[in-house]
Amino acid sequence: MKYILISAFLILLFQDVNAQLSGHVDYNELGISFDIPTGWIGQETDDMVLLGSNTIPGLIVIQPHQYSIGELRQQAIEGLDEGNGTVLRLNGILQNIKSNAIGGEFSGTLEYETAKSYILGVSNPYGKGTGVMILAITTPDQYSSAYKNLCMQIFESFQFKKVDHSAKIREWKAYLSNSRLTYMDSYYSGSSTAGGLSGGYDSKTIIDLCGKGYFNFNSASTASVSGSGASGYTHGNKSGQGTWDVESYNGKLILALNYHNGEKRIYEMEYKDDKFYLEGSRYFVTSEGEYAPDCQ
Repeated sequence: MKYILISAFLILLFQDVNAQLSGHVDYNELGISFDIPTGWIGQETDDMVLLGSNTIPGLIVIQPHQYSIGELRQQAIEGLDEGNGTVLRLNGILQNIKSNAIGGEFSGTLEYETAKSYILGVSNPYGKGTGVMILAITTPDQYSSAYKNLCMQIFESFQFKKVDHSAKIREWKAYLSNSRLTYMDSYYSGSSTAGGLSGGYDSKTIIDLCGKGYFNFNSASTASVSGSGASGYTHGNKSGQGTWDVESYNGKLILALNYHNGEKRIYEMEYKDDKFYLEGSRYFVTSEGEYAPDCQ
């Protein structure tokens, strides 16, 4: 599992009083709720909740995931290597807390600074669904069993409920079936100085989503650079086919492309202001004439 760790300096985020979390927190779309320990305050980020205290050093990270208990165990044994000077390895034995929860102490570095933590991983009791990771981290000299106790306290307050996204999934699949998704981007620049460089690029991505459940993915780009005796030209390439689906992931609906070679790509979807977006980039959705999908 890729655990995203945040420097303790980010506790400065808690200065935004209006965004502070405390007490009972309920995320209906994820199907999870929990209690923030007394004396701690929370701050939401894009993918997690950070907790900080005015009296206890360090921070607590609560992050959703989609892993099974077996996958959590394997990742814990392999350890955590985030890059950027963040490496944590398991100390001693990984503990079985419940049938769907494991925990252990980890030591290493957080952004190149020595750190020690307790990490508790929980899989969703309903099987396929959002689980959580709870991490309490501080410096080695400040670490004590209190950090494990904090993780356990939060874990014991967790409640899971089964979330039914089937109606929304059916709506999205009906909207996207037999459609072509097209993304286009281009940029060109010039130089007013003699012998200067000029160039640019065109890129285009097409995803054909066929009603029979398979897709075609094409991504092509051209780039050129000229000036000072340099020139170049490159072509993109065409990817293989696979199957597509709409799935729920961490409370959000995603487009999943499952390639025949086992690769899987997921894209968060959004529809706002009559425009369709994948991962924040606008795609045109068409289904007729020359802009119809290639589903032969």
